[in-house]
Amino acid sequence: MRARSAMAVAALTALVLTLPVTTASATPAALPVGPGQATAPAAFVPLGITRALDTRSYQENPAGAARKLQPGESFDVPLSNWKNHPPRELPVVPADATAVVVNVTATNTTADGYLTVRRDGDMPGAPTTSTLNFKAGETLSNMITVAVDPRGADTSPQINVYNNAGTTDVVVDILGYYTPSTPQRPTQKYDSIRPVRLSDTRVEGGRLGSDSVVTANVARRDLGTADARAVVLNVTAVDPSTEGFVVAHPSSSPLPAEGSHLNYGPGRTVANQVVVPVGPDGIIEFFNTGSTDLVVDIVGYYGPSGHNLYSAMTEQGRLLDTRQSSSQLAFSTRRLPVAGVSGVPGDATSVTLNVTVTEPRADGHLEVFGSDDPGYRPGTSNLNFNAGQTVANGVTTDLGGDPGSVDIYHHSAGRSQLIADLTGYFVEG
Repeated sequence: MRARSAMAVAALTALVLTLPVTTASATPAALPVGPGQATAPAAFVPLGITRALDTRSYQENPAGAARKLQPGESFDVPLSNWKNHPPRELPVVPADATAVVVNVTATNTTADGYLTVRRDGDMPGAPTTSTLNFKAGETLSNMITVAVDPRGADTSPQINVYNNAGTTDVVVDILGYYTPSTPQRPTQKYDSIRPVRLSDTRVEGGRLGSDSVVTANVARRDLGTADARAVVLNVTAVDPSTEGFVVAHPSSSPLPAEGSHLNYGPGRTVANQVVVPVGPDGIIEFFNTGSTDLVVDIVGYYGPSGHNLYSAMTEQGRLLDTRQSSSQLAFSTRRLPVAGVSGVPGDATSVTLNVTVTEPRADGHLEVFGSDDPGYRPGTSNLNFNAGQTVANGVTTDLGGDPGSVDIYHHSAGRSQLIADLTGYFVEG
């Protein structure tokens, strides 16, 4: 994972990672915790990729030592950058943040298992939800938005990573955070759009090779995203023939010195949701290291014209688990009520979920969307799977219907089991 070619390494030696400036703040108020509870609505601050944890490195680990997570271990991750000299901790996320967007990667896995990213590792028992599922030897990533656990004034808050089975290395990269707006820290509100395909190398220019770049114009008047300061994308590596990874960044900024958004291996189509800052030219570059086709879909944006604030669930709740009833039929759509359920208010406009497919009998993909039109489907994908695999991906989608609901279209010739976990919601504000 994130092993650069000689060309890429040479190009990066001159780069310096610039950390965002955080301002001191008063001790945050206690969070309402428990099932159905959520953080106060807040706006978004996008960041470039900023590393908070790499268990493979003593320099990027709050423990000060390189070591894997053990079976059943809960590991607290302060949202800081780490140095091997005093002061070791350099806060990246301010003390008054309510939630954080992180990309979490499991690598060097020794057994089949899962990771759960949550607010607090002191909650009793093993987590009832999962963030990403892996097989022994796989490297997989997933983006999740999670409520943070305050640590007091002038410190960064923290999150927790739980490892279910085997030993695994874990990487956590911060992509942005939610917080009240201040004059020193301008924030952005969110608006969803109907999912649109921005790029598909299967029909545009051919398969990507090592050290290749794809670009996409994401700040467009025709999409309603002209003033976007950050965008929410779903990025898919289709039928890769090698190991590799993809990094998304504004074209006006250099390739980040570390971090990745999507990791893939040969023969497995894999998707990941991505939040990326937008530069002045509105162009996002996707740097790719292996051999694969690449698909990029846009689902929403943050900007001055946005209307919605975000609340993260302090404990992620399970909205759907077909293993408790009956599996999803081939080529079928399931409507999942969300507004008014599990603490989501009736006026919620959009929702963030972690969606998992398990025990699929055939290859396929999911489309997750909100619509008032019974015949509508976006024609994009949120999650791709092969027969027999368990695959998860973060989803951000608007709500449709009355009350607000999410439609899940199961595009597969066989049955699958579907799981949907609630991580948060947006309201107008």
